Amino acid sequence: MKLIRKNDIDIILQNTKNTPRMAVCTYFTIDKPEKFAGIYTLFSKLLLKGTKTRSAQELANLIETNGIEVSIKCKQDYIKVSTLFLNEDFDLALDILSDILENSTFENFEKEVFKLKGEIVSDLDSPQIKASDAFVERVYKDHYYGNSLTKTLNDVDKIQKQDILDTLKQIMNSKKVISIAGDFSDEDKLTDYFAQKFHFMKNSSNSNGNDEISDLLTIPSMGNTDEILKIVKNDAKQAQIFKGVIVDTQFCEDYPKIVVMNNILGSSGLSSRLFVELRDKQGLAYTVRSALEPLKHSSLFYFYIGTEPKNILKSLEGFKIEAKKMADDFVSDIELTGAKENILGRLEYFSQTNMQLASIAGYDYIMGLGLNYEERYKEKLNAVSKEDVRQAAQKYLLNPAVVSILAPEEYLKNI
Repeated sequence: MKLIRKNDIDIILQNTKNTPRMAVCTYFTIDKPEKFAGIYTLFSKLLLKGTKTRSAQELANLIETNGIEVSIKCKQDYIKVSTLFLNEDFDLALDILSDILENSTFENFEKEVFKLKGEIVSDLDSPQIKASDAFVERVYKDHYYGNSLTKTLNDVDKIQKQDILDTLKQIMNSKKVISIAGDFSDEDKLTDYFAQKFHFMKNSSNSNGNDEISDLLTIPSMGNTDEILKIVKNDAKQAQIFKGVIVDTQFCEDYPKIVVMNNILGSSGLSSRLFVELRDKQGLAYTVRSALEPLKHSSLFYFYIGTEPKNILKSLEGFKIEAKKMADDFVSDIELTGAKENILGRLEYFSQTNMQLASIAGYDYIMGLGLNYEERYKEKLNAVSKEDVRQAAQKYLLNPAVVSILAPEEYLKNI
């Protein structure tokens, strides 16, 4: 893997010989909070709705007929537009990609707003999503990361087409990168192609210094006890419970320790402590886990369980007990070794295809983690000790947390 800058365009190259399809990912940094919740999501949905040279239907037909895959992903920190295609379709696939990025007209704006509202209403009909939505909104209160589905539903009618056009201008002035994985014979010819055809991917001199989104190292406005959000849904058959805290970012020394702690506690499936203790031994739930979601300005660690409403207090107590055990006692050698093998195995499994390789390299670069970060990350994971895991649990798991509980009203009265 190497990084080449040509005509102020950052290009990451990974030459994977004897592979029939090439992947190209373009990443754009999100470096400003949204004017209204939902602008970035709506922008992403409108990118494939036609260009100055092709209608939405023509684009769809061209992509489908030639077996070219085009996908758009919008996250809190970036927008990724990528394509996967057979090597012989190089020119056509990249002509489509550049056309979408440079010439989108964002047609059918009102129709997409209507569709987005319908999708959100449908999503929030899920008790789990509704509880999660409230949880994330409160954890990231007064921060752009807290722009939940509920906030988006309230704001989406305020969004104007000009806001979408302004977003295009904004991301074109942000930090950008092109990440490529595939079989190519002439590196110079390839980079020359992108330097000429993707001139809009140039990084200006201030592309790295205009981030207006603030860091978050603690949950804001928290006291000494957990803050509990109660969401009444009287027809809910299960209680949905999320409990979590903000932890440090991927840039910090603690991050690999948190990853290993999370794997042992609740993200490794059938062998995790939460699964064994709360599901197998106590029969509290079919689904119980912990999760870690890394973002540029924070990471979010949380517990989740879906349980019978009568078991809400018992489940919350189970979370506390498992957190305290992790903080008080060393994990076993078997747990530590198994966690590392599980994490490294997943990293290897999701680093096989050209699309995975291009996506990982582009993500690491746009997030500021640097080139070949995955190798450095694996070394840090392997170095995590039992004491490291215990210290991470002491530092993060015993802090006041946000708790979101969705259940019938009668079961929320004594919480």
